[in-house]
Amino acid sequence: MKSIKTGAARHLFVSKEDILREFGLSANEVKVYLAALQMGSSKVQPIARKAGLLRTTTYEILGLLTEKGIVSSHIRSGIKYFDAASPQNLLHILSERKQKLLSILPELESLTALTHEKPHLELYQGRDGLKTILDDIIKTKPREICTISSAKILDVLTFYFPHWIERRIEAGIFARVLQQKVQPIQEMKLRDKTHLREIRFLPPSFKINTHTQIFGNKLAILSLQMEELVGVIIENKWIAQTQQSFFDFLWNSSKK
Repeated sequence: MKSIKTGAARHLFVSKEDILREFGLSANEVKVYLAALQMGSSKVQPIARKAGLLRTTTYEILGLLTEKGIVSSHIRSGIKYFDAASPQNLLHILSERKQKLLSILPELESLTALTHEKPHLELYQGRDGLKTILDDIIKTKPREICTISSAKILDVLTFYFPHWIERRIEAGIFARVLQQKVQPIQEMKLRDKTHLREIRFLPPSFKINTHTQIFGNKLAILSLQMEELVGVIIENKWIAQTQQSFFDFLWNSSKK
C-alpha cells in the first residue's frame, strides 16, 4: 500500500532530529543536545559515548551549544559538568530570535525596496518604435505629461503626431510643453486651451534634437535624427523625479 503524500501525513514521520535541525542545529549538535538531555548533569565523556562522537568533538560542540544558550555548565569538585537546557527553553530562544528579526525587518524591507527600484529600460528603433513609446504614454494615462521637444517631431511623425495629440486630449492628459519658438509651434500654441496644453518657449540658445516626455515614474527620450531614429523608456522614480526638477526649473524660467 502506497504511503499518503499529504502534508499532514508527512508531518507524522518527521523525527525530533529533523525538527531540531530546522531549529538551526547541525547534525552533531542535535546528537550532543539529545545525549545531554538524556544524561542529565554529566561530564563530557558519558555525553560523547551516548552521542557516538569523539570526546574532543563533543567538548567543542558543547561549547557551541553553550554559546547558543541550549547547554549550561558548572564546576563540581574540580570537574566540569554540562546540563542541557529544558526543551521549553528552546521556545524562549526561538521567541528571542523572532524578536531580533522583527527589530531589523524594516531595514531588510528597505533593502528589498532598493532592489525593486533598479531602473527598467526599453529600447525602440525606427518610426514604429517611436510610435510605440508615445502609445505607452496614452496607455499609462498620467494626469499630466511634461515635454521638452524639438519641432522636428512634426517632420519625423508627420501624420501620426497630430493624431496622437487628439488621443491625448480624449484621454484627458494635460501637457506642459517646452518648445522652440518657431512658426509651426507658435501656431500650435494658439490652440492650447482646446488641446489641454500649455506651451512655453525656450531661449534660442537652448538647442534641442530630441523629444523628451516625463510621465509618472517614467522618462521617454526620442532621438529625432532621420538617419537614426531610436527611443528609450526609462522607468525609475528617482530618475523621473530628477528630470522633473530639471523641467520645472526650465519651465519657471521660460516665456509664456
